Amino acid sequence: MGGVERVLVVEDEPEVLALLRDLLRRRGYEVQEARHGIDALVHLSAPEDELPDLVILDIGLPLEGGVSVLEFLRRTLHRRTPVIILTASATQEQEERIQRLGVSGYLRKPASSEALFSTVEKALGGGGR
Repeated sequence: MGGVERVLVVEDEPEVLALLRDLLRRRGYEVQEARHGIDALVHLSAPEDELPDLVILDIGLPLEGGVSVLEFLRRTLHRRTPVIILTASATQEQEERIQRLGVSGYLRKPASSEALFSTVEKALGGGGR
């Protein structure tokens, strides 16, 4: 794939969303935003050429939780898009379901920018920016 890598950030807290958007854009990523699970499902159901290269997904989302979004991505759409989970707290059951579905990274809020970029670069295939 050529061009700028596209990251979908799914986060309902406006301050966290703004921080992630700004950090990622400064690193040269194109950022798509979703503030709840239904919005994320719309982005993930887009035509192939509009899909994100990576999803940063909060677990505690309104309307449709992050685990349900991940299940939809994997089981309904059958997409292996790399996903980084971002959460302040997840139950043991949620963490087990997440691991079974397959994720590329797991960040606890608040995550440092160094941890964020290290996890993003690893999920996208290693190369640094």
